[in-house]
Amino acid sequence: MSTNTDNFNVVVAGCLGGEDRADVIALVEEVLRGDAQYDRFYLNALQRKIKATLGEADCIDLIYGGATKIKGYVFESARLPEIRGASALLDFVGIDEVKRICGEKRVIYAGGGSFLALAPAGTGHALARELEQRFTELTQTALSVVVSQTFHLLELRYGCLRFGNDGLVAYWLEEFQANWRDSVLKPTLEQYYHPHDGDALPGARFYHRKNFGELVTLLTTMYHRRRDERDALIPQSDQDRDVPQPDERVLPRIERLPWVVRCASSDHRPAVYADAIYGPLSEASVRKLAVGRVMKRGEQEAAKSLCRAINWDLPDGIEQRSWAQRWEEYLRTDPGTSSFYAKKHAQENHVDPASDTHQIGAAGNGFIGLIYADGNNVGREMATKQTPEQYREFSQQLEDAACNAVFHALAEHLEPMRLPDEQGNVHWCHPFEIITIGGDDVMVIVPGDKAMEIALTIGVAFERNMVNEATPRSVKGRYRGADHAHLLAFTPCIGLGMGLVIAQADAPIFFLKQLVDELLKSAKAKRTTTLAPDNGGALDFMVLKSITMVSDRISDFRRAALEGTQCRLTARPYTWYEFAGLLDTLRALKHAKTPRSQLYRLREVLLQARDQGPRASALEYLTTRVRQSRAVADAWQEHVERCWRVEATPVGLPPWLPRSDVGADEPVWETIWADLVEIYDMLPEQQEKTYA
Repeated sequence: MSTNTDNFNVVVAGCLGGEDRADVIALVEEVLRGDAQYDRFYLNALQRKIKATLGEADCIDLIYGGATKIKGYVFESARLPEIRGASALLDFVGIDEVKRICGEKRVIYAGGGSFLALAPAGTGHALARELEQRFTELTQTALSVVVSQTFHLLELRYGCLRFGNDGLVAYWLEEFQANWRDSVLKPTLEQYYHPHDGDALPGARFYHRKNFGELVTLLTTMYHRRRDERDALIPQSDQDRDVPQPDERVLPRIERLPWVVRCASSDHRPAVYADAIYGPLSEASVRKLAVGRVMKRGEQEAAKSLCRAINWDLPDGIEQRSWAQRWEEYLRTDPGTSSFYAKKHAQENHVDPASDTHQIGAAGNGFIGLIYADGNNVGREMATKQTPEQYREFSQQLEDAACNAVFHALAEHLEPMRLPDEQGNVHWCHPFEIITIGGDDVMVIVPGDKAMEIALTIGVAFERNMVNEATPRSVKGRYRGADHAHLLAFTPCIGLGMGLVIAQADAPIFFLKQLVDELLKSAKAKRTTTLAPDNGGALDFMVLKSITMVSDRISDFRRAALEGTQCRLTARPYTWYEFAGLLDTLRALKHAKTPRSQLYRLREVLLQARDQGPRASALEYLTTRVRQSRAVADAWQEHVERCWRVEATPVGLPPWLPRSDVGADEPVWETIWADLVEIYDMLPEQQEKTYA
């Protein structure tokens, strides 16, 4: 057993009051070992041993929680320094303060807006209340929920157990099988004890569920129930603000009087400070701005001045939450030192984070890309972890995979640039902003003309870091090109779903956040239809040339503009393999100097096929192709017709593809053509392709 596991056993023993007792540590090691035995007699013998060693001290608390409505708090302001500061504040209290209050060694996981920690029996509830209070003290307006539950030592390995009056296990496989035969109880049991790896036998379902992950599921359910109850208590309008609220030392309650100046960021809190650049700000917004400025070299004094103005002290060590600092540390390590970005960065001694989205947009022809990614079925995978140590190791693996994937993508596709800030001063800056990387959750802002390549590299690198099997995947989807076979050479245990929206740099961030949320949901839904066999992820994207393109939900916009009864003018979402092929197809068409006018004209022709069927538009496409120059015609034939097909042999009516996930008597068709036109200006012709 590893030293790390040995140390963890000591931590668990300490929560049981036996940190210095060798017999307690040995008992914990025996209970939490990975190769558990599920025989009922073994469990009862182990429980007798636990009682003989610990007596009534056979209990331990688990604490689970974190911030709620995170995006609402972080994106309350559209200004990058406040967004940066809000994210850093949440990370600080959700990681650093959790470790300080609970004890660093007792924290199983902290990051991505949630945490899980151990505590001695009877102390969990008080620690939970203290953590909620700390969230409110530091952020003032961010909401949080922390729950605690007491469990027996045996439950840390075998999940939730029911004990009889004799102190032994009273509900196990025999009782479960009796309930399974009950026609009334069986539907509920089938939902709770879900199949694993295709094994639907009742006994296999039961044993698969009985592990530490079951405790986490219980805590998560408690968390969501309390969060929903608390949301119902939070006032929804100014008229509700005088409604009494329970536990008001935890719930933020901010009065707004009719004669006070409103905060320019929140538009409803009273302003307490007038900033020379950002105008009147509430105390919560000033805190965000102060922390955001702390993260940037050269603005330390400005941050301290803000703190003095509101009589608030910056938390000690919060500057360690700076992603810019961690980014520069990455550039000094291997493989960061050999990256394209590091070679450019070495030439400049002083590079700051971007001041605002306009700086990032200046590096991307006036456009920015907002990337939001999240792992698929992480909760279900977590539920399979048998011990707290396995849960902690897998959580750390997720965190490392996400962080390394983002850093690798930024290092390969970007470089430091001299850009003007909002005051017109030109200086060297990092042309991106990492809003959050926590667990499997990623949100970054990058230059618009690099967003496609960066998104693809993040997706592939994350899944490669989460390899489950080194065996190749057989699912290629709709793209049949051979250039990216290496992207299918592994099977990840967790796929990455991603939404990407590219828009002008002055687009409201809160609006882009709403769009990218919907795109992420669309990408994650892809897995439930066509990606289940290989666990891979997918990407959905949208390019906004103007804000007025979409005034409501993306699904409604696409339904009205791109979908008909017979044809669909988009092939989104794309798997990562398909998306690599889409970018290659566009490069090939641009390299062959395909007339842009022909791309747009054919898109209009295809538009007429939504309700009329694909045949007339396919004939027009083929006629147009033979009229092009030899280089253009060959590029269309090779990279559109031969590479994009559903089956191993050419089928369909190019550039249309039959949809394989729609069950209908008549095929429903889709095309990549409109997608190529949409991203045409967002992909440079010459760009180094490094995906993993």
